[in-house]
Amino acid sequence: MKRIARYIRYVFLLIGALALVALIREIGLEAILDHLTRLGWRFVPILCLGWGWYVLYTTAWMQFLGGLSDSIGFWELFRIKIVGEAVNSITPANFLGGDPMRIYLLKKNFPVVEGAASVVVDRTLHSAAILVVIILGIATSFFTLDRLWNNHLSDNLVYGVPIVLVVALAFMVFIMVHQRRGLFGLLLSLCRRTGIKREFSERTVNRFTTLDSHIVDFYNANHRGFLIALACHILGRLLGVVEIYAIGRIVSDDFTFWMALILAALAPVVYAIFAFIPGAL
Repeated sequence: MKRIARYIRYVFLLIGALALVALIREIGLEAILDHLTRLGWRFVPILCLGWGWYVLYTTAWMQFLGGLSDSIGFWELFRIKIVGEAVNSITPANFLGGDPMRIYLLKKNFPVVEGAASVVVDRTLHSAAILVVIILGIATSFFTLDRLWNNHLSDNLVYGVPIVLVVALAFMVFIMVHQRRGLFGLLLSLCRRTGIKREFSERTVNRFTTLDSHIVDFYNANHRGFLIALACHILGRLLGVVEIYAIGRIVSDDFTFWMALILAALAPVVYAIFAFIPGAL
């Protein structure tokens, strides 16, 4: 069994290496080297900013896992987080590929249901942080980009964008509120009521019930951990704004922090739309 697991790791390592080579070819090795040359020594602090993202994200994830009976080292969890995000970025599966990978890699430290519960909460808080940055970026664009108000699409932008943001925010609040009450139990009930699937095996029901109980326990019993995790995710997204700003200043002296914030708000939207393209190229 261990030998099979080792071979599987080698296969995925090869797939990852081939995907990385394909991305480099698509972008162009000369273009990458040219940008690295322009960055010079400043590449190191910018790389540290990216590293800082994942330190914060791992700290956020640890708030859930640290409260369980089993344990895991910070840097081991950091490695798993990096692997999951690599799968998110390089493959068309996005988080539907990266999050199951994280659950799989947690198996040797935690039962599958506990690992799944931690990933569900972590993904929810990450999405909430992205939404916060998008709202900040959109609000900034309305106050700093005059041309939004001066073209024939201004009415659509002025009224349409806030409506979309309100709907997205309401959906996020709905998810978080029902996670406190048992979201997966609600989904099973909806499946029965709508006729999608009227009967579930006892094993399936027990798994979802246990999954809900772990999530509910975190929200209701660990308020401090919840606030720390959410703050770490928001700080991680804002650190991404600083990273964009640092790179933008190297490219142009006219680049401002507000431009970086707007780009940081647009990036997740573009990434979501083109998630089916590896790397959202």
